[in-house]
Amino acid sequence: MSSCQLSSQENLLPWISDNVLAIILPTVVYTVAGGFFYVLDQYELFNDYRIHPSEDELKRNHITRWECFKGVVRYHIIQITVGLLLNWNVGPQMVSDEACQIHETAKTLNHTRKIIPRSLNIIGIDAKKLSRAVAGTSSKIAYTIAGDYTTIDGRSSIDNGLLTLSKLCVTILTPILQLLLALIVVDTYFYFTHRLCHVNRTLYRIVHAQHHRIYVSYAWGAVYAHWLETLFLDILSFVLAGEIAQLSPRQSMVFGSAATIKTISDHCGYVFPWDPLRWLNRNGARYHDLHHQSWGLKYNFSTYTVFWDNFLGTAWADKEGAETRYQRVRDLTSKKPLEKEVTGNRGLEKIVAEGGTFKAE
Repeated sequence: MSSCQLSSQENLLPWISDNVLAIILPTVVYTVAGGFFYVLDQYELFNDYRIHPSEDELKRNHITRWECFKGVVRYHIIQITVGLLLNWNVGPQMVSDEACQIHETAKTLNHTRKIIPRSLNIIGIDAKKLSRAVAGTSSKIAYTIAGDYTTIDGRSSIDNGLLTLSKLCVTILTPILQLLLALIVVDTYFYFTHRLCHVNRTLYRIVHAQHHRIYVSYAWGAVYAHWLETLFLDILSFVLAGEIAQLSPRQSMVFGSAATIKTISDHCGYVFPWDPLRWLNRNGARYHDLHHQSWGLKYNFSTYTVFWDNFLGTAWADKEGAETRYQRVRDLTSKKPLEKEVTGNRGLEKIVAEGGTFKAE
C-alpha cells in the first residue's frame, strides 16, 4: 500500500468541480461538433464528401429534424441527471504528490527484480555470485541480475534508470492503459448489447428501432434513441468502464469527449480523406452508415473498433455488393417524390432491401 499522503486536487476551472465538468463536457462537445456539421449540411458545403445526396434525408428518414432534436435533448438531460446523481456528495479527486508516486512505483518495480534471480536459481545459477562476477564490467547488469537482493555493496539500489521508468509509468503509461481498458470495456459492452437489440425482435421493435428511424445519418442525430437505450447501452457502458478502469474525473473528461467526437463522426454522413479517426481503424462514417441501411442491419455492430465484428464475422465484407446497393438506393430515391417527407418511407426501404424497383406515383 502506498505511503504517500493524499490531498484534494484543485479543479481545472475555479467555478465548477472536475466531477461536474466531466459530466457536462460531452454535451458541450456534442453541441459544438453537431453544430459544425449542421452548418455544413445547411449550406451544402463539402457535398462531394457526403455519403448520401442531401435531399435523401427528407425522402428516406422517418423522423423530422425537430423530432430528432427533441430526442437528443432528452438524451443529454438523462445523461447529465444520472451523472449528477451518481456524483452526489462525491468530493474532489484525492491525489498524492507526483514525486512520492514515482518513488513508490520505483520501489514496486525494484521488488519485481526478484523474478530474475529466482529464475536463475531455478536453473541452478547462483544470482549473487554472477552479479559479483559481472560487477567490474557493468554495475547496472550486476544490479539487474542481483534483483532485489542486497547488491554488491550490501545495499538495495534504486538507480536513475528505474526512477525514469517509474516517472514514465506514473505520468504516461498508467493513464494510457486505463483509457485503453475503458475503451475495451465500452467497445465490448456496446457490441454485445447492440447486437442483442438486433437479434431480439422485441428489443428491436420497442427500443432500438427508434434509432434506426434515421437511414440517412446526420451528426446531430447521433444519439437519437429510446430512453431505455440511453440508459442501458450508452450511460451504463461508460459507468462500468469508469469503475473498472478507475478513471479520474480528468480522464473521464478526455474519454467522454473523445467518445462523443467518435459518435458524431460515425453519424455525420461525410467521408473526409483527411479524417484522423480513419487512420486508427476503418470503423468510421461509411462503416456505420452501412449498418443504418435496411440491408446492413445485421452487420457492423461495433462502434469504436472493428475487433468484435471481425472476430465474430459480423463485419460487412462485400465491398462491391455494398456499392451496388448504395447505387440502387440513390436510383430509387431519385424517383421518390420529395413531398413524401416522413410518411411512406418504409415501403421504399423494404424495396431497397429486397432489391426491387420503385415506381413513382
